[in-house]
Amino acid sequence: MFVVCLLAATAVAFAVTENLKLEESPIRSTKITALFSPVCRACPPGTRSARIGFQLRREEDIRLDIVDSSGSIVRRALVSQVVPAVFREFAWDGRDASGHVVADGVYRAQIALIDQGRTIVFPDEIRVDATPPEVDDVKVRHPVFSPDGDGRADHVGLLYRFSEPAYPVLYVDGHARAHGYRTRPVGATQWYGRGAAPGTHQLALAAQDLAGNLGPSTGALTVQIRYVELFQRRYRAVGGHRLRIRVSTDATAIRYVLAGRGRRISGRVRAEGSIRAFALRAPQRPGRYRLTVTANGRSTRALVVVRLRR
Repeated sequence: MFVVCLLAATAVAFAVTENLKLEESPIRSTKITALFSPVCRACPPGTRSARIGFQLRREEDIRLDIVDSSGSIVRRALVSQVVPAVFREFAWDGRDASGHVVADGVYRAQIALIDQGRTIVFPDEIRVDATPPEVDDVKVRHPVFSPDGDGRADHVGLLYRFSEPAYPVLYVDGHARAHGYRTRPVGATQWYGRGAAPGTHQLALAAQDLAGNLGPSTGALTVQIRYVELFQRRYRAVGGHRLRIRVSTDATAIRYVLAGRGRRISGRVRAEGSIRAFALRAPQRPGRYRLTVTANGRSTRALVVVRLRR
């Protein structure tokens, strides 16, 4: 007799379970924010909360709660009202019942159907991330560069390490100029100096995570756009003697012109690597001459004063 009762009870339980499986869910569809930061200053206001959207199969008197990963309610009665059978959307600002921002982690929306005495936890995760990433380390590659397209030190590179996967945000002279498109804990970003004037510039780097949190930027990193420069603005030479000119450039070919007093001396210098210096013969006639040195279409000038040999 006991065995017969046990079999009957098992059959009833099985039937109830199967009926529950066949019963349609009271929730037709959902659309829930997967990740957000309730304290993100760099985010548009509308993205600082989680959107919880759903459509019921019929009008229901509901209570919408937020629960943590252990199932404990952290925000009770976010919504408590009768909701019609149309798609509705509600917002959670990432705060608990006391108004404090909840700890970083995974949360879920939970809906209580009052008339049915039934509670359903949405499977969609809501991840709260209110901690901005930090730049742990940054190194500058090619702090002196020339964006002239010759393939030699055409850009400055910043090699970074972040506290978590994040987008690199580059500041140039105090203004945000570039935002990376890949989140990595370790990587590199570049500045090509397009449209920037030759001379020194201040770069800084910050990290921005997927939730939009923007971390603090590094201190100023000084870089220099340099096409071709002479180490002196004024040279003294003896007429007819060789004059050595030191040059700062990454070009492998330069042209020079020395003009004045009705004379014009020009030449071209090539090298396997970057040119560091070249020599020219000063005119015999004393006077003031203008020296122009050109590399990859960019020029610099200096004054050469020629005197007679004493």
